[in-house]
Amino acid sequence: MKKHLLILSILTLALIGSVSAQQTDKGNYYLGGNLSFSYNSNGTTTLYTFQTGYTNYTVSKISNLALNPEFGYFISKNWAIGIQPNYTRSAGTETSVFTAYNNSGVQSSVSSDTYHTDVLGLTVNVRYYCMLTDKIGIFPQIGLSSENDVKHFSNGELTLAASPNIVFFVTRKLGINLGFGNITYATDYHFKSNYVNAGLNNNISFGLNYYWGKK
Repeated sequence: MKKHLLILSILTLALIGSVSAQQTDKGNYYLGGNLSFSYNSNGTTTLYTFQTGYTNYTVSKISNLALNPEFGYFISKNWAIGIQPNYTRSAGTETSVFTAYNNSGVQSSVSSDTYHTDVLGLTVNVRYYCMLTDKIGIFPQIGLSSENDVKHFSNGELTLAASPNIVFFVTRKLGINLGFGNITYATDYHFKSNYVNAGLNNNISFGLNYYWGKK
């Protein structure tokens, strides 16, 4: 059984190494990116307790828009370097409902307000295309990005992220990308804090790329 698995693995690697697509040849370019939008009507509610009462803080009607155009160049066969400007906008409604305890002498109150946050950034990434057939391939991607709040530019993050992706060439020049999950290490400029995030079921993304160059 182990011998059969070893032979199958060798044949698979040989197939991957022998099949290639002209789109990923040295000197070619690609242009594209992805656009994503999400909306959460209910949002989240957090309870805060105090000596005089408690507050239900709710963030609802949350919308997130992300626009990420990208330009890339193949520095050698299957190896590409890309530049990706990033824009995201998050918006929603914040509602605070304070309920006073009996005999606390403090009145209950309700306050509500809308908010939005705009973030600009730039990412430089490297891809390696591993073509399974002339139309289907996978490419791991690693990128370094910097993002800052437009209103408070000192607030932002420096992020190093790696993610697996699948590409399907609908035509010789048009490819559809599917990204699933990533591993991320980020540093917060303002709070000087770091965090690591990893998962295969987060950061699901779709994108289109147009390839041109050598025929």
